[in-house]
Amino acid sequence: MNSLEVIQLEAYQTPEVIEDAKKDFVAFGSDNLFYDQLIDVYLNSPTSHSTITGIVNQIVGKGLHAHNASRKPDEFAQFRSLFKAKDLKKIALDYKLLGEAAIQVSYLQKKVVKVSHFNRETLRAEKCDDKGAINAYYYHPKWKDYKDGDKLTRIPVFGSGAKNEIYIIRRHIPSMHYYSVPDYIGSLNYGKLECSISEFLVNEVENSFSGSKLVSFANGSPSVEGMKKIKQEITDKLTGVHGEKVIVSFSDSVENKTTIEDINPPNSAEVYQYISEECSRKLMIGHRITSPLLVGIRDTGNSLGNNAEEIQNAHNLFENLVIKPYQNDIIDAVDDILGVNGISLDLYVQTLTPIEFTNTENAVTKEQVEEETGQQLSSQICCSSDGHDFDDQHMFDQISDLGDNEKTLFDLNYELVDDREVDYAQEEDLDQQLSLASVPRGRADVKSKLDGETESGQKYLVRYQYNPLSVQPNSREFCKLMVKAARVYRKEDVDREFRGNIDFNAKGASSYNLFLYVGGKYCKHSWRRKTYLLSDGKIDPNNPNAKKSLIYKTEIQKEGIPTPTADQEPAEVSVAPNNRPNRGAKN
Repeated sequence: MNSLEVIQLEAYQTPEVIEDAKKDFVAFGSDNLFYDQLIDVYLNSPTSHSTITGIVNQIVGKGLHAHNASRKPDEFAQFRSLFKAKDLKKIALDYKLLGEAAIQVSYLQKKVVKVSHFNRETLRAEKCDDKGAINAYYYHPKWKDYKDGDKLTRIPVFGSGAKNEIYIIRRHIPSMHYYSVPDYIGSLNYGKLECSISEFLVNEVENSFSGSKLVSFANGSPSVEGMKKIKQEITDKLTGVHGEKVIVSFSDSVENKTTIEDINPPNSAEVYQYISEECSRKLMIGHRITSPLLVGIRDTGNSLGNNAEEIQNAHNLFENLVIKPYQNDIIDAVDDILGVNGISLDLYVQTLTPIEFTNTENAVTKEQVEEETGQQLSSQICCSSDGHDFDDQHMFDQISDLGDNEKTLFDLNYELVDDREVDYAQEEDLDQQLSLASVPRGRADVKSKLDGETESGQKYLVRYQYNPLSVQPNSREFCKLMVKAARVYRKEDVDREFRGNIDFNAKGASSYNLFLYVGGKYCKHSWRRKTYLLSDGKIDPNNPNAKKSLIYKTEIQKEGIPTPTADQEPAEVSVAPNNRPNRGAKN
């Protein structure tokens, strides 16, 4: 067994906060570049980058929603117009990476009209007043290029009454008044070490700085020109064009023969591996990662193995102890800003947590279930089959590769503009009955006959989603699979004749229609219609004088988007089988 020496790094010192009598701002770090150091480690340490990115993705989830959005559509529309998803993700990244995040708030007639992310690393705190309050921050695009005398932009803090203000999200750190530090600060040195190891190994490979062989000549020393000639011949024969890997030595001793020796450090590979693994382990501890799998990193130590229960427990701990505190701090900031406009919403993050990992045992209200699952619910779900065989896997296999992940649509610049339970009584004329002769694969670029363009020429898509995205332990397996997939489908994908499911077919029928019957009798699921609008970037939602785009309308018909007819969307589509006559039983 090889003996390995434990590497002892210096204990991390809190970054110095420097008040200069000649300057209006307070420096952070001995060189005023502490934020730059954090960013460098994030960019160059593989473990730090993967971990922080994974945590930020979970903090943001699928975005912010509100439990009372349907009861306060105008307020919710204002929230959506002020806070963009891309800004919220940047805010979350800064908050995790730097320990603080900055939001710029702009006003018009004492109302908030624009909210945007502001790069925290570009701001330095103003010296506090006599009461200890920080009243402003100073902006410089690159503090490493700052020189005495450079003009700085002063931005007042939130609540000062200025036209443009800065809102700072930060954690309380004892003895630190002006700045905060990230929660992984204790492991920062290991991130720096991981960066150094990477740089060293790159230099070794690309520049061949060190020799690996020593060639010794013991028959005397030739002339200087002779040494050069011999050295060059050996180098040409034993090495490539990228550098010397051989050291040539000459000796006056004639008693010994010419020798070739290895001079590589003993066990260098093991040492590098140990240091690398130690860095990763300490960084995981610093970020409070209960399992590397939770942030998309392979668990080389296999501490949890394949035990699903242990992984689920690790996820629940991580979600509650790490992720939710970040989410709550960001929601508090959003609430503060919305409060200026008199907006009060019950906000929550639509989580990325797998459905099977959610624990709703202690959730009593609909809102509590939504908090835990990150999904909007209309009712509790129980789809027991009552002893009859629903062809679960076979049915799911026929639809599993159809439809799209909503993220795909969002990545293509489609915005969700209408999300509602089907109400055929409100339907208006659209097209003739759909032709369902063919069913192409589920791709965002495959159109449905319900898709079209608004009167202003903006493209829209109409899709259907299994509703609600929630199950319970006794739910039918097919429903669990559909909820876990959480895809959106064209009508053509679901309104067709599926093979199988004999026990749940209507009398004499040899096929099954998912659009009409979803999970069969006793099922409490239905279909929910979702409309997506292709954003053209022509309308600025932050301009109060601009025409509001479709996304801020509560009635999509006003923008020229028709809703399906009763023929296209039968009444059954909006009613769960359990609420139909005979609880959906056909036989």
